[in-house]
Amino acid sequence: MRDVLPGLAGNPALTADLFARLAASGDEDVLDALAGRERLTTPQTGALLAAGDQALTSFLVRSGRVPWSDVPEDHPRRALDAVLGGVAPLAVWWEAATDPDPEVRQEVAYELDSPGEVVAALAHDADPRVVAVAAGNPRLPAALLPSLARHPSTVVRAAVAENENAPAALLAALLADGGDPAPTRCGACHRREAACPDHTPGIRRVRLAAAARPDVPPAGLAAFLDAPECGTVTTFAARTDLPTGFLERLAAHPAADVRAVIGANPAVPETLLRTLATDPDPEVRQAVVENPAVPLDLLVTVAARHRLPDDTAPRVESATEAELHGLARSRVAQVRALVAGRTLLPAALVERLLADPDPGVARRIADRPDLTPEQLAALVERHGPPVFRAAARHPGCPAALLHRVASDPAAGRRVLREVARHPATRSETLLLCLAADAPDVRSHAATHPALPVRALESLLEGPDRELTRAAAENPALPESLMERIAVQAGLQR
Repeated sequence: MRDVLPGLAGNPALTADLFARLAASGDEDVLDALAGRERLTTPQTGALLAAGDQALTSFLVRSGRVPWSDVPEDHPRRALDAVLGGVAPLAVWWEAATDPDPEVRQEVAYELDSPGEVVAALAHDADPRVVAVAAGNPRLPAALLPSLARHPSTVVRAAVAENENAPAALLAALLADGGDPAPTRCGACHRREAACPDHTPGIRRVRLAAAARPDVPPAGLAAFLDAPECGTVTTFAARTDLPTGFLERLAAHPAADVRAVIGANPAVPETLLRTLATDPDPEVRQAVVENPAVPLDLLVTVAARHRLPDDTAPRVESATEAELHGLARSRVAQVRALVAGRTLLPAALVERLLADPDPGVARRIADRPDLTPEQLAALVERHGPPVFRAAARHPGCPAALLHRVASDPAAGRRVLREVARHPATRSETLLLCLAADAPDVRSHAATHPALPVRALESLLEGPDRELTRAAAENPALPESLMERIAVQAGLQR
């Protein structure tokens, strides 16, 4: 039964006495489950600290649950954990920033909550790795960025280019040639005495970092339009201030990821959008549908020819009521489904789409949170299994309908999973879910608070240890059963 204790440790209804006994068990998995609880009282945190587990103490301190005064004085890296947990006073920040271990200083330099004066000091660190991390921290005083942009190492210069406070003129200089004077160190040699014979790859990384910044002047991006580094190209391809000629070249980029970003860019001319709508890659065509500026006739054309995922279309979200009525009358079911998925929809259109004969439209309309239980039931009766899952995950789905869905032989694993975790599901329906041939469905049912006590007892005594552990987590588990688990696992009072 000891392997069930981590489940009991995660039970929201765990008593204070059992918490203390579990914390005293010394079991690593149990301690991790206790520490991962959503809320811990001060005594509970103290009980976990008293376990003396170094990793557990670090977790608690780094999660901000332990005030600085309560962090054990003998805890290794006490200062760093307090810094990362946001509980360190200024003097402790300085203590961590002067730690002899450069990895500790790097972590301090990376923290977005670091005091500006601490980051400034680390920008002059003897270790270039620490300097590079500090150079990218937005808490670094902006006055230091120009000097760091002249640092010998390309690693530091790339970090400057990534700093959100780097001015446009500085970014333009780094974009052009990696900065002046020419760097003498790169990522391969910036910690070695001997320099590499060629820093071209490092300079390239500096320029790419600058190219990815939204405030770099767009004219400097001309040399990167056909770049193979798609991560950078997709970043600046989303900009709405690019010249038309740039957009046209990016629309012909060999990487579909780049073309997809252009397809979703609202600044792309209509003629170019119509070209991208015929792209052989479905990701690109989907991006065109998601473009806020896509003409409605083009949206309909793409939806008529290609299968679309169940995503909201921004152009449909911004459509006028007259446009919505026109789309709702479309012969293309996917178009009507896009209307059904709109966040705000006039009541008349909701009624119209509720009567739509297409299951895809029914699935989208069933997701609407404003549907009544009667409307959900009508959708289930009209369309059957295709709308079971949408109905079962609806927050307003009544218990009777959940039971009706779960009882249907066509209800698959995904449907039953939604039923098993729905708060309105009744005990008799949960028993159906426990009989499902799907471990995740059974686990959800075992943790549901509506599960009868007799079923919980049966699970605790059963051979399936995963289900036993899930039952131990059930917040409806009586204290008497919790105590039975603890005694059988050998926990001392």
